[in-house]
Parts: sequence; C-alpha cells; structure tokens
Amino acid sequence: MVTTTLFIEKEYQIVECYVEHRGGRSASASKTLTSYCSISGLTVSSASYEFLERDQSTVTCTVSYTCYRNIPTVTWNYGNMPASSDTSKLSGGAQWRTVSTLTFTASANDNGRSLICYARFAGGQTRRATIILRVKRNILNLGWSFTAPATITGLKGSCLTIPCKFSYKNSQPKDLQVIWYLYQRNEYPAVYNQEGTVIRKFNGRTSLTGSVTEKNCSLKIERLEMSHNHNQLYPWIDKNTITSYHTKGHSFYDGSTELIVSEHAPEPQLSIIGILRVGEQGTVSCSVQHTCFSAPPTLTLKGLPGIDQNMDTLVSEGIWESKIVQTWTVEEEHQSVSCAVNYPAGQSAERSIPLNAECSISPLNISSTSDEFLEGYDSKVTCTALYTCHKNTPTLTWNYGSVAASTNTKKVPGETQWKTVSILSFKSSPSDNGRSVTCFAKFNGGQTQEVSIRLRVKRNILNRGWSFTAPSTITGLKGSCLIIPCKFSYKNSQPNDLQVMWYLYQINGFPAVFKQGGNVISKFDGRTSLIGSVVEQNCSLKIERLEMSHNHDRLYPWIDKNAITSYHTVGHSFYDGSTELIVSEHAPEPELNIIGTPRVGEQGTVSCSVRHTCIFAPPTVTLNGIPGKDRITDTLVSDGIWERRVEQVWEVKEEHQSVACTVSYSGGQKATKEIPLNVECPFQEITMNEPPGELTEGMAKNVTCSVIFKCRKNTPSVIWNYNNMQSSLNTKQTPNNTYTIVSNLTFIPSLSDDGKLLTCTAQFISGEFSTSATLTVKQYERDPFENYTTSALPADVPLRFSALTRSCVVIPCSFQYKDDEPMTRGIWSKKSGDIVFHNGQSYVIDHFKGRTKMLGNLNEGNCSLEIDDIKPFDNGPFCFYAEKGHETHTFNNSCVFIIMKASPEKPVMTPVPKEVDAGSTITVSCSVTHTCSSHPPVFSWSVSHLTSEVSEIMMSRGTWQTTSTITFIVTEGDGVRNLTCNAIFWRNREQAHTVSLNVKGSLMYQFTSAAPVAFPVSFVALIIITLAAVFAVFIWRKRKHTNESLKPPPRPEKRRSLWDRLSRRYTDDRDRPPRPEKRRSIWSRFSRKEEDRMAWQHERKPRCCWILIVQFFTVKVVSPSFS
Repeated sequence: MVTTTLFIEKEYQIVECYVEHRGGRSASASKTLTSYCSISGLTVSSASYEFLERDQSTVTCTVSYTCYRNIPTVTWNYGNMPASSDTSKLSGGAQWRTVSTLTFTASANDNGRSLICYARFAGGQTRRATIILRVKRNILNLGWSFTAPATITGLKGSCLTIPCKFSYKNSQPKDLQVIWYLYQRNEYPAVYNQEGTVIRKFNGRTSLTGSVTEKNCSLKIERLEMSHNHNQLYPWIDKNTITSYHTKGHSFYDGSTELIVSEHAPEPQLSIIGILRVGEQGTVSCSVQHTCFSAPPTLTLKGLPGIDQNMDTLVSEGIWESKIVQTWTVEEEHQSVSCAVNYPAGQSAERSIPLNAECSISPLNISSTSDEFLEGYDSKVTCTALYTCHKNTPTLTWNYGSVAASTNTKKVPGETQWKTVSILSFKSSPSDNGRSVTCFAKFNGGQTQEVSIRLRVKRNILNRGWSFTAPSTITGLKGSCLIIPCKFSYKNSQPNDLQVMWYLYQINGFPAVFKQGGNVISKFDGRTSLIGSVVEQNCSLKIERLEMSHNHDRLYPWIDKNAITSYHTVGHSFYDGSTELIVSEHAPEPELNIIGTPRVGEQGTVSCSVRHTCIFAPPTVTLNGIPGKDRITDTLVSDGIWERRVEQVWEVKEEHQSVACTVSYSGGQKATKEIPLNVECPFQEITMNEPPGELTEGMAKNVTCSVIFKCRKNTPSVIWNYNNMQSSLNTKQTPNNTYTIVSNLTFIPSLSDDGKLLTCTAQFISGEFSTSATLTVKQYERDPFENYTTSALPADVPLRFSALTRSCVVIPCSFQYKDDEPMTRGIWSKKSGDIVFHNGQSYVIDHFKGRTKMLGNLNEGNCSLEIDDIKPFDNGPFCFYAEKGHETHTFNNSCVFIIMKASPEKPVMTPVPKEVDAGSTITVSCSVTHTCSSHPPVFSWSVSHLTSEVSEIMMSRGTWQTTSTITFIVTEGDGVRNLTCNAIFWRNREQAHTVSLNVKGSLMYQFTSAAPVAFPVSFVALIIITLAAVFAVFIWRKRKHTNESLKPPPRPEKRRSLWDRLSRRYTDDRDRPPRPEKRRSIWSRFSRKEEDRMAWQHERKPRCCWILIVQFFTVKVVSPSFS
C-alpha cells in the first residue's frame, strides 16, 4: 500500500493511482476529491492611526480565502467616500486575497468613531473589521484668536509683561485655562501652565496678570535672563490640549512674541521745560521707558534743590514710562543738571545737560513808612533795587544831597534775588509839604533807573486847643432812637460860626456820620442831627431809626475850624474818646413788681418800669391780667437814659392769678414779663352749727360743722376727731363772694364718750383751725310702758342689744304659747307701728325691705330677727307680735332697743413670749365678740401657719365669741418681728391686733438644719484628707536625700494647711520659718518653672503635696416668714 499526502489546490481535484506490476502489466484508478473552502481573518490597516482633519488618508481592508468562487464584496460604513477593490491569487499556494482601499478624509466629528469594513461572501458568510478613529483637529479651525506684540524688550534681571487679548467666534467656554509655550518645531515646551510643569529656565518666573473671563491672556515674566533672549512665546487658550490639533499648513512662529533681553540700561531722556530765568520757577523732567511696572526703575535728579514728582504712565501695551519732574527756583550758581536711572537688577545709566539761566532786574521802588509826613517827627524814605544776579549790583543816590543816606546790599533770605537798599532820614517841616524826593540807580551793566515820591506834611493834632466829653458806650434799640450827650470847651476863646461834625471811627479814614451841609456815609444818611446849641458848647448827637449795622460802631465829634485831615494823630487815637453804639435787636424785659401782699377783697398795687434812650418816641407799657387805671411817669435817670413807669391799683380777687407787663417799642419790638400774684386767701370763721347736746348711748345724731373762707382754691379739708364715723361734705358759694363748706357727722355715742370733746378741724394749705363741743352721754332708759300689754303670754327679748353699723345683728327672741295650734305668722314692728319684718314684703316699710328676715321657727317658739346692713338710726325699739289666723297675739317683754357701735370690737390675742427661738413652734389664739351669729367674722394672720382652728362660743344670749387658733414655726432672722391677727366682720368691717416677737438663735437653727447633710460629707472629706497627708509624708521621706551643701537659701514657707496648724510637729524650740512671701497663684504652686530656673538649684525638688478641695453642701430648711 502506498500512502501519500497531497496539497489541496482546488475545490474539485482528481486523484489517480497508477500500479505497475512486474511483468509489464499496469492498472490505474482515479477519484475526484471535493474539498472545504476556508476564509481567513479580515484586517483593516492604515499608514498612520492618527488622522488629520481635512487631510486625505488611505485605509485598506484585506480578506484572504481559499476558493475563488468565494470572492467577497467589500464595503465600508463611510459609503460616501471613494473606495477601490482588487482580487488576486497569492503565489505559491491556494490562497486568494481581496484588498479594498478607502480614500478617507477625516472631520473633527469623526474623532472616537469606528471605521468598519464589511466582507460578504457568495456563500452568505460575512466578516467585519473595525478601527477606532483618532482625528487630530486642524489648528486653522480653532474658533478663537489672540493678539500679542511681535517683539517685546526687557532688561536682564527685571520683568516684562507680554500684553495679550483673545476672543472666541462663538461663546467663550467656561473654566478656560491659558498656557504659554516656547516655540520649537516639533515640540511644545510650556513656559506657563497653571496645572502642569514648565521648562526649567521659566520655572517660577511666569504668571498671568489679567482675568481670563475678561479675555486677558497677558503673561508676566520675572527675573529675565540672557538665555531668554530671542525666545519665541505664544499662548494656547483652548479646552483641548495643543497636541490634539495638527499643524499642517500652520506655524506657531508667525503668532509668537520674540523676547529681546538687554544687558545694559537705556539712557534716560532729560529735558528743560521752557526758558530758565534766575529767580523764577524752572522745570526739568527725566523719563525712561520700561516693561516692569511691579519693579520700576528709580530716577534721581542731581544738582538741583526741590521736591520730585514721580509719575508712571502706560505708553503702549506692556510698555511703561517712569518720569520724574522737578520744579525749583533758578539761582545764579545752578550750572547743570543730571538724571540717573537705577534698575532693581543693578543696571544704571545717567545723562547730564547744562543750565543756561537769564538774569533780570526789577523796577526801582521808593517807599516811606507813611504817605503822610508828620510835622516835627523823623521820617524815612527807602529806595530799593531788586535783581537776580550779584554781578548787577547798582549804585543808589538821592536829590537831597545835603542829607545823609545809608546803603546796604544783601541777598534776599529764602529767595534768589539780591537787594540793594538806600534809606534817606530827615525831619519834615511844614515847608516840605508838596516837594519831591528822587532816588537814582546805576547798575554795573550800564542800565539806569530813577523813581520819585511827593511829600505831604501833616500838622500835629495835639495842638488843636479844644476838648470834649461823651459817654464811652450807649445802648439803643433797633428801629428806635438815641442821643449821645456831648459837651466841649476851648482853652482860649471859642471861634465864631463853629460847626460840629461827627465821625465813625476807623483806623484809616474819617467817614462822617453827621456833617451839616456835607455828605455822610449811607448807613447814617438822614438819621443824625444835633441836639442843643453849639454856642452853649453842646455837641449832643441824635440818631434815629437805629439798625443792627450800627451795632459796635464808635463815633466821635470834631469841633474845629480846620478839617480833621489836616492834622496827624501820632501819639493820639480817636478810639479813646469815641462812644460805642450798642444796638440790641430784642427789647429788654421790663421790671415788674408787686407792692405789698395782695389779699382777696383788699386793694393791691403793681408797678412796671423800663429804661430807654428815646424820649421823643418812648415805649408803650401795658399791664394785663388785672383791672384798673394806669398812672404813667417819665424820669431822666442819667445822660441819655430815661425811665418810663406804670402803676396800677386794683381790687384783689381769687381769680387774679398773675399779672403781665408788655413793653412795645416804635421799632416793633415787644417784651413781656409775667409774675404770679400769689393772692392770699384769708380764713373767716369755723362754727359747729348744731352742737350734739345731750346724747343717748348708741343713738346716732347728726352734727354739722361750717367753715367760711374766701377762695375756692383754698377749700379746706374738714376732719373730726372721731374719724371712724360716717361724715359728708357740702360746699356752696354765698352772695358776698365767700364760700361755706359744711361737714355733716353721723355721731354714734357710747357711755365712754361722756365728758370728751367732739372736735371739728378745718385744714388749710397755710394752717388749720378748730372748734369743739363737750359730749354728754346718758344710758338708755326703757319706757316703763314699752313692754306692758294685757296679754298673758310672755316673750324673752333683751331690753337692749348692741349692733355694729353697716354689718348685721341677730336679735334673740323666744315666746311661749299654751294652745296646741301654732302661730301662723311672726311680725316685728317699730313703736310707731311701721312694720320692719313681715312674710309679705309689701307690708314692710321701704327702709327695711330686703334687710330683715326671721331666723327662728315659730312652731318652736323662736322669733329671732336678723337685720342686715344695719343703719346708724336703726335703734328701734323693735317689738315682736304674732298672728294666728286673723287673731293678733302680743307678748310681754317683746321689745328691744339697739345700741349702735361705730367700730368693731378689737381682737384679743392670747399672750406670747417676748423672746422666741428661730425654728420653735408657737400656738396663739385670737378672739373677738360679735352679735351677728349668722355671719361670724373671719380671721387672717400675718404668718403662714401649720394648723388653724376656728371655734364659736356664746358668751351671753345673742352675744358670741369667735376664736381663731393657729400653730406656726418661727422663721430664721434675728430681730423684732410683728405678729398680726386681723378680724374681718360681715360687710368688710375690719379690726386688727398686733404684738411683737423678739426672734433669736437663727444661726444655730441654720446649723442644726444643715447638720444631717453636712456632717456625713465632712466625715468622708476628713478621711480623704488624712489618707492624702499620710501618702504625701511617705513620698517626701523617700525622696529626702538632697545634699545639704546644695540647699538653696531659706525660701519663704508655703502657707500651712489647717491640718499643719493643728499638728504638734512644730515645737516651741524649733526655729520659726521666715515670713511668707507674696501669695502665689494656683498655677505657680503646681508649676516647676520658677524652681527649675533658680541659679542655685541643682536637683529637682521632690513634690510631696497634693491639694484637695472639698466642697461642703448645706441644706437650708425654709420656714414661714413674719411680716
């Protein structure tokens, strides 16, 4: 058998087997083989896997297979782009291959997408291959642009700022970052990157100076080096990195900024502004341009005095100009000026220029101390030449050659001028008046000048020969007039036809205020005139319609045949003899007085006066507030001062409260003064109109007291010495303008009032007045026939019974009857027959309606009557009778008389100790009697009590005693305390009783109250302190091995504890420790700092003490407090 391995090249292949036998015989057989067609993998490839935006690239898709019939159809998912296919058989095998070539043009949106190649075979099989597109954008399509200078120059060691602005075509993205790069052909080395690294030579030197949100991308470079020279920098302002773009057809070089770094400082620009003249202001400026505003160069001007003015100006983007300007006064010795510029890195430069200043000569000046020369006094005339250069010093001469002159040349202090001064001194005489004095100047350069002054000589005023007298000040009112009194006299005979003039005082000038036939100043025009005769040596001046502009003006007279200007005033001042005008805008307050004391019903006198300066138009004085006629008088008080007085007499009445005086002036001013009259109201009389006379106990009587007075405002308070009884007041006016007040007292007497005084007192503001009557009180006596009837039935009713007014009373009543049939009705009535109680209210008189009721049960023979809200006159007698059907039954001893009491009974308190201990328990009772058993009194105490009990005891028939018993604890607080029992009767009638207690032992009470809590806590604290002390001593002895020679000087003993003070360890023979030093703080007691820093301390001092703070708690027992 022969076995062979064949290479299948066809899908259908015939295989033949040929056999040749020995002997020549042969045979063959064939078989057609049908093979399986295989397909290899699909692949996509490209020359580069980075595609450039808008740049064509070739992408191939290759598929291999074994059967020709399986030639596939190759397609791409980018069907809109051109593709070509080619099929060929591979040499040396049975493989076929189809290759599709796609001409691909990438766009920016293709980045990250898939490029897919599909192969569909005839048999239905499909294959696909994919690559992910990485597209680099075209830098020409950035969507933004920037502007920056092509070059910028900086100085080594300094800084510069590359100005940069950018803009986006569309909206600017948020959170943009600016990066600056150094231009290189195939790399992007960063020189500024906020979040990345930068190249070494720019590291730590670059920063942004503007806001990205404001489209500013300016770059600041500090500490420039020569290695930065000619570097090209450009910015990158994009959300995407610079490497995500391709630069085909673009070069960053075109938009970059070249750095020009210089090692040498440029020379400053120095210039003179204007023309320089000696003595005038000159200005020089020096400037230099630079690129580092944060560290600008320093400019300095040399050779000139003055203050520099520095300015920094932005010349263009990134270029600043520093300028220094100086203004000075040009002097002759100033020859040149230089300007130096110094940079922070050490570079400097300097420039100088000459100063060519011109000299000037001022006009010649002549002056004197005064324009007027005074007779008999030395005078000086000064000639002054001013010039700026000393070389021009002149020679000065005068036309008064016989008079000596002094000449002096010097530089003007603080200025750039020279001054030559010549002074001519002479004594003027009247003959010099009108002559000229001339000064001549001849300068070294040949120039000449001259100047003249005309002499005016004044006579001496001290030789005028007359004098005058006038007041130094005088006061007037605006709009009114005043007169300045004036007298004059001549030493010799008085000239004829003499005229008086008045002037306003001024330092320079003589303005007239009065000049007969002449002009006066405007504010006095038409307002001044003379009063009196000049022949009689009277020079008084009257001024009318005064204005505030005249205030403080000073006036003086001139009484001479010659004009005032023909005299000089050396040694004399018109101020000393002038009169000052004091002009007031407000009227002075008048003087208002009351003569005597005004009393109601009597004559009163009041006066009002005011002083003024214008008798021709005096003020009007008016009195208001009282009736009467005015009496007016005018009096001359002193020269120019008058007084107007008005007096008025009137009949004083109560309603006259005040008087006002008003003064009115011709200028319209007014002033008013008002004073109270304080009218006195005299008291007239007090009488007791109806004296009480003879009184019966318990029976009320009305007593009246009348007070007559003259003023209602002085209405008195009327009080009685029995203030616990009801009273009423009534006031009325009588026809004779007086008032009467009547007090009506409802007086309820008792037997104890017999012989006492009943007093009525009228209390006025000014005092009090009284009237009295002696009381006569008798006991109530029963009418012998009052309780007698023909009836045989007896009743038990008290003859007399007491009652508290405005409270209630229960009258005890009982009766006996023999028949078995009870009484049907009980009735109480007065002796007059008026019924005070009846079952039918219509029978009861109005005075008792609703106030009476029967408390007893008639069926049991009880006829007790209650009268509520009892009135002072409800005495009775009241009698009881009964009805059975239509029969009336009267009783013997059935009438009662009620004795009224104005005040309740005073409570009676059981005795209490004078001294009590705090915390002790006290029991006390308070009792009071009453006759109103239906409404017994209630009690209130001034202390909080532990227990309280109220009891009732009938003392006698109808009379009860109510007792309140309390138990209380005495509260802490030593001293006297009050204990008060207050009994409150029916309808709020009250009576109180107070006793005093002396409380002691409060401190002991507090201690015993707190002991149950404080003692256990103290015991525990004592145990803890003892254990701490034992432990501290043990530690101290264990560490006590310090060398005695190294011991420090004796330190003040620390403050000993309470335990140490009680201990016996300190014996009498032991040396006492030194006095303690100033007490140290808690912190310093624990701190080692102070001990460790001592110079002689060699070993740490053992610590053997602990401080234990124990706080004791006290429990306080609170007891009721006294009032």
